Amino acid sequence: MPTWNATSLEPDLMPSAPSLLLHHPGPRPAFYRVAEHLWGAGCNVDSDGDSRTPDDEQWTELTLILRASPEQRLDIDPLSREPLVLLIRASAADLGARAAHFIQSVAGGTLQAHITDR
Repeated sequence: MPTWNATSLEPDLMPSAPSLLLHHPGPRPAFYRVAEHLWGAGCNVDSDGDSRTPDDEQWTELTLILRASPEQRLDIDPLSREPLVLLIRASAADLGARAAHFIQSVAGGTLQAHITDR
């Protein structure tokens, strides 16, 4: 599984930090609320994803990079769409866990550690 170049939205081919799965989430928090939960109100981030509007609650893809500290990165992608399972990866395990628990607190669903064959 790739990690990412902290200065761009392009993947690197290095091993990634531990990841989590969120099974069957409902409407998700707006992407900017995830960023504010992780880095505070008014944080300056690069973002990418499939939100149609800033307040979209149906997004399934999200990348956030803190501009002041670009090594801090969060990536969320759908592992499955039916049923919805989100793969949550981050540059550090605690960052991913904080994001996952926040999203789950809003969207519900079940969190699970992502086990992969090594």
